Amino acid sequence: MVLSQAYRMSIEAEGVDARPAWEDLVAHDESIALSKTPEWTDCICSSSRFSDATLLFRGEDGRRLILPRLRKTGTPYSLGIFESPPQGWGLGADASGFLSESEGGPASPRQTWALIEEIRRHTGLRTRIMVGGDDAVVWASVAPSTLYSTARTAQVLDLRGGFSTVWSERFTSKVRSNARKAERRGVVVESDNTGRLVPVFDVLYRSSVDRWAQERGHPLSLMRWRAQRREPQSKFATVAQRMGERCTVWIAWRGGEPLAGIFVLTRGPRATYWRGAMNKERARGTGANELLHRRAIETACAEGRQSYDFGLYQTEELKRFKSTFGAQEVPVCAYYFERLPTVAAETKCYNAAKQAVRAVGRLARSAR
Repeated sequence: MVLSQAYRMSIEAEGVDARPAWEDLVAHDESIALSKTPEWTDCICSSSRFSDATLLFRGEDGRRLILPRLRKTGTPYSLGIFESPPQGWGLGADASGFLSESEGGPASPRQTWALIEEIRRHTGLRTRIMVGGDDAVVWASVAPSTLYSTARTAQVLDLRGGFSTVWSERFTSKVRSNARKAERRGVVVESDNTGRLVPVFDVLYRSSVDRWAQERGHPLSLMRWRAQRREPQSKFATVAQRMGERCTVWIAWRGGEPLAGIFVLTRGPRATYWRGAMNKERARGTGANELLHRRAIETACAEGRQSYDFGLYQTEELKRFKSTFGAQEVPVCAYYFERLPTVAAETKCYNAAKQAVRAVGRLARSAR
């Protein structure tokens, strides 16, 4: 895309120095996604090895623009690894991107181009930025072809019209049937926003990790180690504690036994399904997952939310499940600003390693 006139932009502040302007922008705009708030950045910093490296830009017209950004600690600034957001902390279609003063929609192509050029001059060793929805469309129109990127897809359910419309016109008959079946079979749903149900969810999550290891042909010990490193119970507890009423843990029970659970985060017009887990043996055939999301979506509608973000889909099975609720696909893209172009090679090596691990797993199972 050729821009007829460049938009000039400069970095005005970084990290804690950018905080007052950032907090001011967020306080005056409830439509800003949770992933773009100082509270979410603080949550990440308190749970992971990251520090706040948010950038405040000032445009030629005086407009302030904010890029929520975190720096991995333990390395010199000149060799810094920057993430917006770090892996495992994204919120589906509401990926970070950047927020602009006095605008309710995405930044213009001219502003986005200026931001990209400024980041290329201050990238550290590597900067990874995820953008979703309308932001992703704008970025795709102006990002240089030399900028390495990877495309993903989120799924978002439109809640406008209220729950009666969502239930009758967007849910498939399968979802409605399974949700009703769950109630007939004695499945009950409990919700909490104090953190009380986090340990219950964590038990379900560890059960899911074991199942994923078996389904994907990965060594169980390796999967457990990776899950404990990336998704410890302390991470779930921190999110629940820091987000307070904006974080609800939902658990489906039957006969006193937990079947499945989900984390749902909210701010302004958005509700986001952040994490899910289940004991597949107990949940099979009960409709527990459909009932969980039905309750969460019904609550989101009652609170006046306009969308329910199902997050990025990891497998075709999950994609199909989310689509049965009427969720529509939304583009999400990760862009990598690199001093040394290594991400493409690292991705190939990672995929090759995954294939090798799966092959070893298949051999081990056949030898039993």
